[in-house]
Amino acid sequence: MMKTAVMVMVACIVCHGVDNIVKNNITLVLPDGRLVPWWPAVTSVSGDPASGIKVRITTKVNLAHNRQTSSVDIPIKKVGVMRDEQIAGTEDRGDDSEEIKDHIKKPCVTCGKTCTDEKNDSGKPGVRVPTVVVWDTSTSQYTGLNLSVIERGSFNTPSYHIYYKNEDGPLSPFHDIPLFSNEGNKIFNMVVEVPRWTNAKMEIATKEPLNPIKQDVKKGKLRFVANCFPHHGYIWNYGALPQTWEDPSHIDEATGCKGDNDPIDVCEIGYRVAKRGEVIQVKVLGTIALIDEGETDWKLIAIDVNDPLAPQLSDISDVEKHMPGFLKATVEWFRIYKIPDGKPENQFAFNGVAKDRDFAHKIIMETHEAWQNLVEGKSDAGGLSTSCVSVPNSASKLSVPEAQSVVEESPEPSPGQPLDPKVDLWHYISLK
Repeated sequence: MMKTAVMVMVACIVCHGVDNIVKNNITLVLPDGRLVPWWPAVTSVSGDPASGIKVRITTKVNLAHNRQTSSVDIPIKKVGVMRDEQIAGTEDRGDDSEEIKDHIKKPCVTCGKTCTDEKNDSGKPGVRVPTVVVWDTSTSQYTGLNLSVIERGSFNTPSYHIYYKNEDGPLSPFHDIPLFSNEGNKIFNMVVEVPRWTNAKMEIATKEPLNPIKQDVKKGKLRFVANCFPHHGYIWNYGALPQTWEDPSHIDEATGCKGDNDPIDVCEIGYRVAKRGEVIQVKVLGTIALIDEGETDWKLIAIDVNDPLAPQLSDISDVEKHMPGFLKATVEWFRIYKIPDGKPENQFAFNGVAKDRDFAHKIIMETHEAWQNLVEGKSDAGGLSTSCVSVPNSASKLSVPEAQSVVEESPEPSPGQPLDPKVDLWHYISLK
């Protein structure tokens, strides 16, 4: 069976006008001319991508006074990454992309000319046929980074560490894994620290060499999040974006609070329960701003690009549409999860309302810039380990042998210890 090697997103460019309605449909065109749905048939179509299978994008534009339908068939083998400047037609992608270029050059259905602004040449609202934006496949099992994990110590003990390596040797998930999987389409790498429905508070150890994932310890005891009925453990795959840092010396202008000194957190809301230590590719839909003990603790809402719902989720408003109640449950989880430990409920900026995708992308880039200053030695590290293997301008570089010795000096792997049954205890929280 052949699993197609592409993922397609159709991005509508719609000029203003309440009567402008744009709908897109994606299908596969088999060599014999049969049409099959993109999802779920895309995972089960047999054959070689070079054997003639095409992706058909059909665009329907309905205006109060005009209707138009257009289609473009793109051979799977010709689908590649299209960056913003290529979408604008300013960069030559070669003969393999003529179908895409021609589709992009389709004129506005209102005035018949190519519209690049909110109004066409006649000064009236117009609609340009949507562009086709395509990114390379990135499955949750293969990131293109050739990463694997090294488990050391014994699970459910303080000795347990997860290190990372590629074909060259060990590396830091905080510093050496790229922020972007595909920068042109804003697809990010996410390091999964805590799989959904588990309780162990695992996190990137920012103060240890190579920044392994390990379980947080407080007062000599391993930390677990409580099950606050009806939530069991973490209700999403929880983790962080590499190469980001919430600078504790910076006062966020949106929240008025300083950063929490960690990589920016991510709640991945897809259906699949990820593996601890996995690196997956996500698109960010929005963000919630938790105020934790006077610090801004951004919680990005994202989805694995391979999730069945991913094509339908482009912004934070789509989450409530397709996953009703999920954002409310997320805010509730963060509000109450520390109450069983005797702490007050958490507070939020913006009254707990999630900000949209563009706002979230802005926050990500701010924390990425803060990370760059950190790793280049321009900001006070404050005890954080900034040593890394591959970052070009790093002020604290490790050689491959030095990185290997860090792993080898950690405890040898051994069988894990059983969890205390108290981890499964329900806690019933009543907010006043």
